[in-house]
Amino acid sequence: MVKTFLFILFGIIPSFVLSESLEGGFGTIANDRNEPISFSSDSLFFNEETGTSELKGSVNISQGETSLSSHYAEILFNVNTNELERFYAIGDVVLQSGNDIAMGEEAVYDFIKNELTFLGDVYLSQAGSTVKAEKAVINTETGSASMTGSVKTTLTPPKQEGDYE
Repeated sequence: MVKTFLFILFGIIPSFVLSESLEGGFGTIANDRNEPISFSSDSLFFNEETGTSELKGSVNISQGETSLSSHYAEILFNVNTNELERFYAIGDVVLQSGNDIAMGEEAVYDFIKNELTFLGDVYLSQAGSTVKAEKAVINTETGSASMTGSVKTTLTPPKQEGDYE
């Protein structure tokens, strides 16, 4: 009985909440990776030798249909390929990708692992369903996720054909 409950809690619910379509993923983030990236902030520091960019104050970053805002962000590029490797943001982080929203105090996106981690008062919303937790780790390709720390979930079942309001 306990194993069944844990399977439902950690196996089915995260997939249900974080799968906007049958393809899974988080919003349009996986498809937006080839789009141009726009940055704005109060200040920007770029170190070409280390491939590190620091954005401070009123940070806004957008790529395709994905946008992020925070107080501070640090971006690590591969100096040989100029490809993004890791992204870190802190301070009222809000990520919107397609119709999906994630919020928290901190966020780390590992582009190599396709892993997005939110920490501190995390709130996720997808297709009308929501999750609140202290930590959420999302695979942006598959939509698989794990949440820990005072997890509260509200699920909105998908509308069936013939459902009318």
